[in-house]
Amino acid sequence: MNLAEDKIINWPMVYILANEDTAYVGQTTSVANRVNQHGANEEKKDFASVNIIFNEEFNVSAVTDYEHRLIGLMHADGRYRLTNKNDGMTDTNYFSKAQYADMFEDLWEELRRLELAEHTIDEIEESEVFKYSPYKGLTPDQRVALDKILEAIDGGLDEAKPIVVEGMPGTGKTILAIYLLKALKDNPKYAGMNVRIVEPVTSLRNTLRKTLANVSGMNADDIIGPADLIKPDCRYAGRGTKSFDIVLIDEAHRLKRRVNLGTQFGNFDKVNEELGLPKGANQIEWILDQVKLPVFFYDPLQTVGPSCVGREVVRSSLGDAVLNPIRLDSQMRVKGGKEYLDYIASILADADPEPQTFEGYDVVMHERFEDFVASFEETYKKHTLSRMIAGYAWKWVSKNDAEEYDIEIDGVRKRWNCTYDNWVGKGVDDPAVAREVGCIHSTQGYDLSYAYVIIGNDIKLNPSTGKLEANKDSYFDRNGYATASPEELTQYIKNIYYVLLTRGIYGTHIYVCDEGLRECFGRYFKAID
Repeated sequence: MNLAEDKIINWPMVYILANEDTAYVGQTTSVANRVNQHGANEEKKDFASVNIIFNEEFNVSAVTDYEHRLIGLMHADGRYRLTNKNDGMTDTNYFSKAQYADMFEDLWEELRRLELAEHTIDEIEESEVFKYSPYKGLTPDQRVALDKILEAIDGGLDEAKPIVVEGMPGTGKTILAIYLLKALKDNPKYAGMNVRIVEPVTSLRNTLRKTLANVSGMNADDIIGPADLIKPDCRYAGRGTKSFDIVLIDEAHRLKRRVNLGTQFGNFDKVNEELGLPKGANQIEWILDQVKLPVFFYDPLQTVGPSCVGREVVRSSLGDAVLNPIRLDSQMRVKGGKEYLDYIASILADADPEPQTFEGYDVVMHERFEDFVASFEETYKKHTLSRMIAGYAWKWVSKNDAEEYDIEIDGVRKRWNCTYDNWVGKGVDDPAVAREVGCIHSTQGYDLSYAYVIIGNDIKLNPSTGKLEANKDSYFDRNGYATASPEELTQYIKNIYYVLLTRGIYGTHIYVCDEGLRECFGRYFKAID
C-alpha cells in the first residue's frame, strides 16, 4: 500500500460534496469509507462531485475547525445551498490554531479558483448572512445554555417553565436563538413541534427572514413578530389552549407594553382582544398565554423607552426565571471584550472608572466633527459595515422631505437613516445610505465593523452633581419621552448610548456635541485633535 492509499483510508480530511446548486461539507478520518457511506445514503448519493481537502499537517482538531469554518463561509457565500445540520458546532481552541487559520486563507482562495466559492472571506464576514448564520461555532457558555434549554424541552413541555437567557451586547443571544431553532428543526426527535423565533424589532425581523430563507430546513415564516401569535398560519389547530410548543424571543427587552405606542394602540388592543386578555396586557403576557416553553433572550440595560417592558414588568411576569437566568458572558462581537462593555456601562452609570485602553480595539474620541466624518470615510472604504449612529437628538425632518438635512454640526450636514428596514445592510451596497446617520431603532441588534457614535445634546453633564442627565429639550423621539419621569428619561437615554457604544466589532469612534460632556469624556477616551 503506497502513502496516498494509506492517507485515503486513514487520515483526517475535509471534503465537499457538490452538484449544481447544493453542497455538503464533512470531515472524516477515512475518506474512502465515508464516500462509500454517502453513496448509499439517499440524501447524499446524488451529489456529482467529491472535493477532498488534504494536508500532511492535518489533525482531527484542525479538520473539525476547517469543517465548521467552511460550512459557515460557504453558506454565507451563497454559491451553494448547504444541506448540513449544525449540531455539534462549537468554537474550540487547539494547538497551533493561528497557523492553521493562515493556511485556511490559502485554501479559501483555492476554492474560489475552482469556482466552489465566489466571495472573499472579508466580503463574507461583512455580510448579514454571515452575521446571522445558524452555522456558527458556539462558545462554551452558549453550549451550556443550549444544553440547559434542551434538557428543559426533553423534560416535557406540559410542565415546562419560562427560561431567561441574559447577556450583554455581543454575547451571542441572537446567534444562540438561531442556532437552536435550526437544531430543533433538523432533529427528528422534535419533528412536528411548532417552534418559532419572535423578533420584536421590525427591521431585525425582516433581516433575519431574508438571511435565513435560504437555509436548508428553515424558511422566512419561522421568524415572526409578537402580533403574529394570533395569526392562523402561525398557530396550530387542535392543540389545546397553547398554540406554540417552543418560542425563542430575541431582543426580549424590546417587547412592548401598552404605553407610548403612537399609532399602534389599535393593533395592540386587537391582539389582547383576540387572546381574551385584559386591555392592558403586555407582550410578555401574550407569549405566556400562547407558548408552552418560551425562552427569553434578554438584557435589562437595552430597554430604551417607556413602551418597552422594563425590569419590574419582566420580574413580575417571569419571576424565578429572570432572577436566576442562564448567563452568557463570552464576548462574540466587540474585540475589546467584556471589559470594554463593563467600562462603557460604568461611565454611563456615573461610576467614574479608572481610564482604560483595550488591546486590539480602537476607542477614539474626535475633537472636531469634520475629522470624525473624514475618519469614517476612510474606514468605510475598507469596512463597508461601518456606520455613523447617534442618539435621537435631532428632529427627523427628512422623513417628510428627502431633500432636507436633519443634523448639522460645525457646518457639516447629515441626514437620518432613510429607512428602519435593514438600514445597516443596505449601506453595504449603497454608499449614500451608509453616509446617513442611524438612530437606535435602525441599529439595535445589529453588528457594525466600526461604530462612529455621535453623542448629541440629549444628554449632558450636570456640573453641580457631576452626573449625566437627560436634556428633554434636545430629545426628539416623542414616544421615548412621553410619560417618562426625568429620572426614567435619563436612564432610557443612557441605555440608548450603551447600545450604540457597543455595536462596533473592531472599534468605536466618538464625537460629543456638548462641550462640558466632551471635556468629561476626554478623561475616559483617547482624544484625537
